[in-house]
Amino acid sequence: MTTSLPSVACIGECMVELAPAGDGLYRQGFAGDSYNTAYYLKQLLGSRAHVSYITALGDDRLSQRMLAQFQSSGLDTRLISILAGRSPGLYMVENDDSGERWFQYWRQQSAARSMFDGAAGTALLDALANYDVLYLSGISLAILAPDARQRLMDMLRRSQARIVFDPNYRPALWSSATEAAAAMAEIAACHATVLTTLDDEHLLHGLDDADQVIAHWQALGAAEVLIKQGSEGCLISTDRLSVPAEIGIKPVDTTGAGDSFNAGYLAGRLSGLAPQASARLAHRLAAQVIQHRGAILPSDAVLPTLTA
Repeated sequence: MTTSLPSVACIGECMVELAPAGDGLYRQGFAGDSYNTAYYLKQLLGSRAHVSYITALGDDRLSQRMLAQFQSSGLDTRLISILAGRSPGLYMVENDDSGERWFQYWRQQSAARSMFDGAAGTALLDALANYDVLYLSGISLAILAPDARQRLMDMLRRSQARIVFDPNYRPALWSSATEAAAAMAEIAACHATVLTTLDDEHLLHGLDDADQVIAHWQALGAAEVLIKQGSEGCLISTDRLSVPAEIGIKPVDTTGAGDSFNAGYLAGRLSGLAPQASARLAHRLAAQVIQHRGAILPSDAVLPTLTA
């Protein structure tokens, strides 16, 4: 991509979100792991980076409103495909008293599943190969048909981009943990930065020890591994740095916590901050997000600044 600014493409699926609003009512919004990260990345970096969101949408009214939200948040949407007769997926989120959440999904016919199909998909992959940073998740991989997923993998291997990857393993989207782990291993082999959790690693690889997780991903070729551990902070493979989370936080809704953390960490690194300072920024942002309903903060929220 021709630009003097760092160019970042976040690849995946944004969905219609129904989040609790009290009294049995739900608030409709738009969210999804890769979009949440793209949104916060752009809000943190502003004019310091060119951030694109990469997906496919339908030609229905919800897709039109979703596209307008992307654009109003400053994201470049020029590579988003509009597929006639298709629509976005939908999910409903519920929370327990601790703020922990669970989801119900309606996404089988989501337009995002077809973003790399046909000649338009090939052209999109060619365009993505020219970005400086490519961000994606396990969900970005899982929603694709096997042949489309392989075309994406081929592009990642030939690209010179820095690959940033969150496994974000959702068993219902894969035929098995073995299939998911094999696909994700190909991502790691691209010298990726891997931002994972012990919960995902237990389900994917049967690993419960942070040092084993780091060793596993590094053996696959990952350049850097960060393990998100919620209220216990995070562990970074660089010098085995342990960075504590914010204290005194009472979660209302943990939706988007990991996605916003990823945005904070990547924004810090792209701004020249060291891993530890980047993780502190990421913790501050995630702490804000989990004190509000839904994945996206209110528009008047003041985000943390990019400082060491």
